[in-house]
Amino acid sequence: MSTNKKPRKPYKPRPVRLTGSFYSQADITEIKSIINDMGLVVEVTLPRGDVTQDHMVQIEDLLNWGGMMLFDRSWKGQEKEAAEFTNRQIKALYALAAIVDRKKSGKASRYIGTAEELDTIREVCSEIVLLLKEGMDISPERTVKEFLAARQLAREKINEGVRDVFELPGRARAILNQRHFKRP
Repeated sequence: MSTNKKPRKPYKPRPVRLTGSFYSQADITEIKSIINDMGLVVEVTLPRGDVTQDHMVQIEDLLNWGGMMLFDRSWKGQEKEAAEFTNRQIKALYALAAIVDRKKSGKASRYIGTAEELDTIREVCSEIVLLLKEGMDISPERTVKEFLAARQLAREKINEGVRDVFELPGRARAILNQRHFKRP
């Protein structure tokens, strides 16, 4: 019996790339609980004046995450409301910066804000928490990517020496489009 002079290659199944979310429901639930905890810090701990430096960083990250979410997504038919919310979000960042400056300058021994500052921060953060929870249900990868981009952008600004509130620069789109982010 003759043998084949050009034997065929053995069959190797190719991996199938699935589109969609690679986050398990347990991961999504865990991220939602983290978002909820950040919201609770704003609602409960901040008005009492019991916040720590870590809590203030969490509140700042929450506000920046909401700003990045508004920047990244298209709000067709809601452009006016999105612009209004962006203005309120920037106002909340200024209120948070005023609380931090008051503590750093020695005028207060803890992170204590005025009633107007607390109301602004609480109102904006509660809306951001609702948006982020909905975003985690609809597109968890995009929502986490927005968080990583906002955090990287904020850390870059701090490393540059910018300690003031900043609006999202043109570089925000480039950061959102990158594949890998620096570890927070």
